[in-house]
Formats: sequence, C-alpha cells, structure tokens
Amino acid sequence: MKRFPAIWAASAILFTVWSCQEIIELDMEVDVDVEVDVDVESNINIRFGGVVNPVLVESTLNYEEIMPLTSYFSNGAQGGDCWGDYFFQFTDSHRYVRIFDLSRKKMVYTITIPDSQRGFVSNCHSNTVCFGTEYYDAEDPFPLIYVSTGYASQDGYTGALVYRITQDQDQFSIALVQTIKMKIPSWTEFIPAGDYAYLCYTGKRIIYKVKMPRLKEGDIVIDPASAVDTYQFSQQPFSSRNQDRLFYQGKIVFATGVPGGHELSALVFLNLEERERERIYNFTESGLEKESESIFVWRDELCVAFVDRIVKLIL
Repeated sequence: MKRFPAIWAASAILFTVWSCQEIIELDMEVDVDVEVDVDVESNINIRFGGVVNPVLVESTLNYEEIMPLTSYFSNGAQGGDCWGDYFFQFTDSHRYVRIFDLSRKKMVYTITIPDSQRGFVSNCHSNTVCFGTEYYDAEDPFPLIYVSTGYASQDGYTGALVYRITQDQDQFSIALVQTIKMKIPSWTEFIPAGDYAYLCYTGKRIIYKVKMPRLKEGDIVIDPASAVDTYQFSQQPFSSRNQDRLFYQGKIVFATGVPGGHELSALVFLNLEERERERIYNFTESGLEKESESIFVWRDELCVAFVDRIVKLIL
C-alpha cells in the first residue's frame, strides 16, 4: 500500500481509491468539492471546478550519500549552492558561510560575515541561496551568489543580498556588492535564472518572472508590476515550512516541510507553464528523516543537504 499525502486548506477528508492494481489512501485537506481519478500509474488528477491539476506523488526516491554532516552541524544551517566541487552553505541570522569540498567530503573553511556586510535586513534567514551567471570580475573563481533575506526589513522590503566570493589558496572571503529589494511585504524568495529571475511570493501562491538585475545597476528595487510574466497557482504549491529552492531544467524545484510536523517533508517540482505542481517526492518515507536545508546541483546531479548528511538524488 502506498500513501500519497497532499495538502490544501480546511477540513481533512480521507479518500480510499481503488485502482486495478492497488489501494491508494489519499490524505487531503480541501476547501472545495473534489473529484479524484487515479490511473494505473498513480497519476492523481484533482479537479477544481473543471480545471484539472495533475499532481504526481511518488512515495519514495532513490539517493546516494555524498558525505555526513553530523560533526559539522550546528543550529542555523540554511540555504546553499555549489560551484565546482565547493558547496557554500549559509546560516540563519546570516552569521556564517560554511564551505565544503564535496570531492574530499569535508568542510574546508568557515567565513564569518561581518556586520558591515549583512545588508538591509537585521535578521537574514538565508533560506534560498543561488549562484547566478554574472561575475564581479572576469578573473573571479565564482559568479555572484544571491542570498534571499526571507524576513522583511523595517521599511517593508524583502529581497536578496548579492555577494562576491573570492579565494586565495585555502582562504575564502566574501563581500556584499549589491542589494536587491522587492516591493513585496512578506516572505519572498529570489531565484536567478540566466537573463531572468523568479520571485516566489509564498503567501499569495504567486511567482513573478522579472528581468535579472545586473551588477552595473547598483542597489535596486524591483516592483512586481514590472514582471514579464506572473504564475498564479490554483492550489498551494508551498507549505509554511519552505526550504531552499532553485531553477532547474525549466522548473522551480524546492524542498519543503519539517519531519515530524504536520506538513509533508518533500521535494517539489513546479511546472511554471502549467501553473501546477508536477512531482512530489516524500523525503521521510525514503529514509531521509532529518530536515532538508539546501538544494543544489553538483556534477549535473540534483543534491540535497539535510541537517545530518548531503545526498545525491537518483530521479
């Protein structure tokens, strides 16, 4: 028997759906009348007023462990991204950057971010961290890295802090080179994607596609009204416990949930063109029982850093 959790708002309903191969229990919270069709491939179609929202839920996924993190972990590990073999993981309150050499399976350096480099938000959560494609200097070893603030500033802006990371042999340093403010009052994640960026406004189930700010523009404020496209989702694609996210193969991919909580701990693929969740992989039922913090690509493979280990996903 497989369990397919999916979350919406309001009262809980238990559906037991028979297919020709198996019984599927579907735990759902819904606020509208729902019809459920399940084919032999377990492709669950939820119909809201005639609109079909395909949600393919796979209860488990395969993975390979890259390295354990238990000996390195302390409270506060959050979003991160990878360039070459180096994985850069930021922390809550924006105090540290831990740098791991994934090829050697060890942490090699810790940057302490000085107060002068912490940007316009007093408590940057560093929930989503992504490398872009632009370099501060053509000779730099890493492109600019974008750190979502999560929390809003006192004047009501969320946004991203843009950093230059440099390396001198086994020493690393970081410098704030640009701030990107967004006219969105609550938790929003900034995701660079080449010539564009995606602003994930969790509370309103909206993703804005905007032109990617360039370094030469200096500190900038983005108005969602300038978006070149807007993706409004008909159901909540996020939970209130969102983790890191990135733009991957034309989709927004993110980790979500906290094990042991009331929300699914999972990997979610959002299909932007269809405005729907496309795939959801259950972390907990796959044996990944700790909280996920970072999602990134290493050697062309999708990877996730949990609080106890880094794994490569086999999808």
